[in-house]
Amino acid sequence: MAISEKDIPRIHQIIDVALRHGSSVREIVNKLEDALEGAYSPRGYDANDLDIATLIFRLGGRQLLFAMNQILGVPSLRTLRAKSTFTSIMPTIGPIRDEQFDENIRNVVMTTRAHSSLASLRGVSLMIDEIALEEMAVHFSKYNKVGGLCWKHSHTVEPVLRTYESAVHIAQKIHTGELHLGKELTVIGASCFGEDEIYPILAAPTCKSEDASDMERILTRAIGSWNRTGASKSVGPIWSLATDGDATRRAAGHRLFVKFPLPPESSLYGTLVNLQGLNLFTGEGEITLDFDFKHVFKRKCFLPL
Repeated sequence: MAISEKDIPRIHQIIDVALRHGSSVREIVNKLEDALEGAYSPRGYDANDLDIATLIFRLGGRQLLFAMNQILGVPSLRTLRAKSTFTSIMPTIGPIRDEQFDENIRNVVMTTRAHSSLASLRGVSLMIDEIALEEMAVHFSKYNKVGGLCWKHSHTVEPVLRTYESAVHIAQKIHTGELHLGKELTVIGASCFGEDEIYPILAAPTCKSEDASDMERILTRAIGSWNRTGASKSVGPIWSLATDGDATRRAAGHRLFVKFPLPPESSLYGTLVNLQGLNLFTGEGEITLDFDFKHVFKRKCFLPL
């Protein structure tokens, strides 16, 4: 009757913990009664609990998370910091530059792996895609700059807010169409083969007006920064670029990574040369082009019979 009249925070967790400890039915009921009175709260959180707490923290801040912890028993901020890794990436404000890649590779990839048990060298895949983005300009107080502007045309303004006229000038450029608010966010992430972690190294607002040449320059910058910062030696060399069915990225990928036939002296040549139908063309450094297989199958479905 008491359970039907009052919610017990994380009741499934209470029962799950009790069953794992071999508790009897009477002990489980006692735990539920203690939880009703606020005298007992189960310990231990699963991945879903941490994801919900992270979402609450990102949307509502620490005060909302504290309230939800007290009312619903979701993980506290202290627990979240102990069990989760918070990634802070340098946003792209203005045109895409090498220093943005360099800082993110050092801080997000190399520093993170240096303080973890993931020390062995791995082959690396760069993955690129877009995610949804609310079309709005934002003020980054850390840099005193306006973000959320498309990277391709943001060279037409000075993003630093020096005076009131600075903000007016940006607004006028957006109104005339010379500058755009980002429709989506172009994200490049690095993933090591054999591991689940993905390390973002670029987050750039886009107005979706880039062509294949623009994408070539972005990918070339990413690979150059990876090698220049020493990540190729401390983390691992880039083996492939992974993308979806986007036509612009496909064209850029073919120009960069379907250029040279795999040389006979390559360590991979003896294994791959006898596989009929396999494309043996690569880019510089034997970087291969990797399309999402779902998009490959989808294109084949629309081929004429």
